[in-house]
Amino acid sequence: MKVQKFVRLITTGFLCFFAFLIQAQTPFPENCWGVYSWAGWNPEKVTKTSHPLIKGTPLILKWSQIEPRPGVFNFDEQIGQKLKLLKDNDFYTFIMIWVAPNSPRWLYENGVPELEMTKTLNPLGEQRNQTFPYYLDEDYISFYHRMLTEFGKYVKQLPKELQSRILYIQSAEGSTGDGEGYKGKPLDPKYNITNEQWGTFRIKAWDVLKDALTDKNTGAGMVKPVLVNYDSNNGIQYNWLLDNFDVIGLKNGMFSHGYHISETNYRLQNWQNFKEEVQKRKKQFFSRGEQDGEWAVYGWSTKNPAQAFYWSSLFATHCGLDMWNVPAEASEGKQFEPALKFFNKYAGQHDPATAQSAFCAFQKGLDASDTIAFPVPKYGEASKNNISRYMKIAEDFKVFGAVQGDPEKAIGEGMLNRKRQDYNDVGWGISPGNYSRFLTQIDPESTSTGWWHKGPPESVYSQFSRSINTNNKSKAIYFDVDDNFLVKSKSIEVRIVWLDEGLAEWTLLYDALDAKNKKAFSIKNTNSGIWKEKTFLLEDPFFNNRGENNADIFIRTNSNGIAIFHLIELNKKS
Repeated sequence: MKVQKFVRLITTGFLCFFAFLIQAQTPFPENCWGVYSWAGWNPEKVTKTSHPLIKGTPLILKWSQIEPRPGVFNFDEQIGQKLKLLKDNDFYTFIMIWVAPNSPRWLYENGVPELEMTKTLNPLGEQRNQTFPYYLDEDYISFYHRMLTEFGKYVKQLPKELQSRILYIQSAEGSTGDGEGYKGKPLDPKYNITNEQWGTFRIKAWDVLKDALTDKNTGAGMVKPVLVNYDSNNGIQYNWLLDNFDVIGLKNGMFSHGYHISETNYRLQNWQNFKEEVQKRKKQFFSRGEQDGEWAVYGWSTKNPAQAFYWSSLFATHCGLDMWNVPAEASEGKQFEPALKFFNKYAGQHDPATAQSAFCAFQKGLDASDTIAFPVPKYGEASKNNISRYMKIAEDFKVFGAVQGDPEKAIGEGMLNRKRQDYNDVGWGISPGNYSRFLTQIDPESTSTGWWHKGPPESVYSQFSRSINTNNKSKAIYFDVDDNFLVKSKSIEVRIVWLDEGLAEWTLLYDALDAKNKKAFSIKNTNSGIWKEKTFLLEDPFFNNRGENNADIFIRTNSNGIAIFHLIELNKKS
């Protein structure tokens, strides 16, 4: 028996035991993660029949409905009855209580200042006209904490069959569950709230919610985990979460509102660092993000909504979200089935040993902040607001299909990126490489060429792709499979999606038990111009990086024309 194989067998035992321990400790039901509807739930319009691809729906409640009069709570009406309907639909949920805007009018009748704000636009481009409470007012804090305490008491006394429908509670301290308190700025500047003040306010709310949800009779801890917003946190908030919660949830909207969002690289690195710290402390992490109504308004999506949702799904999966909230009208039926099924397939699978699948979806992000790929002398000053730099980069890749159709929207933050009326293939700090999980392309820039809008425009696959760079001597692209992916499987199904353009012939090879570069199959393109896919069962994968270029899997072309690919996916079969 080879030493590597022996080590793998030993490792398998440890990983299986570790996975068993993790599964035993998780507070979440099996297979609960995936696509959920958005926003508030209408039980008559969103059912298991009307929305067969979703796992559940949120319960978004308003404080004014929960507590219509001071000290009078309508929890049964607003929560209990809906939990029964959720159970009937076999849906899961999370609960979030919006405290503002449209706060209870009685707050302002009991000493809380009501604030008028500067005008802002909602995600659909419509002007807001809302008032907000002054969060730091002592009366407001007293009323708010009382409501959280009573809410926690209610959740703790729910029958288990209803309580089990609730995955977690999202703490919504500010505007519509977002991280900030206000939309706009108070017209009276004395009511401005500093970041430090807001952070202190949020932490106190989390502490009250933690106490309210803790079962003090049994000593079992919190009956439900709490999720908080990522976008308003700093080191103080992160450390408080790590010190006080055993199960930590974060919402990150910039992972779920499409793709090519500014500062993705920084944001994703920060996200990964926090997740690693959670794991070091032997705690659990979960996450969510939501798509909003902009999908039906702005050109990057309306040109091909199915394609926009599909690549948004791949990006959200790449970023590691567990729950993706998709607007009810978009998650209805099977209109966007490829997107929703893909996210459902990978949601919650973060351990390669227990995950059922791995993928690598090809894309090349043109990152204007990268001065190595795009030197300043050639492309201009590396400033986020330098539109000329973006346009020069796009022009250089125009021959491969790149466009910069709404350049003014590329230079802003994520909220502005989402409002682009056309495709922008150049961004600032966007992901430069493929979207993937447990399957990584080796040296993508030297072995492959990025393409944009290639193939039939109506296809969901055509947004991004890569071809084998035939100028490379090996004329191949290579992949590394996560070392722990194969430990519980003896056979792997490979799925490849490619563009049948030209007459190139290409071959899939892999590191097998009895050969380092074993041929799986060959394909000869027929120039039909359509996307095709093939699945093939590998009955003897070894994946020990013994293949050419230290690869576990690779694809070689005969260079008789280019071979263009959308995705390679691995599925465990036994």
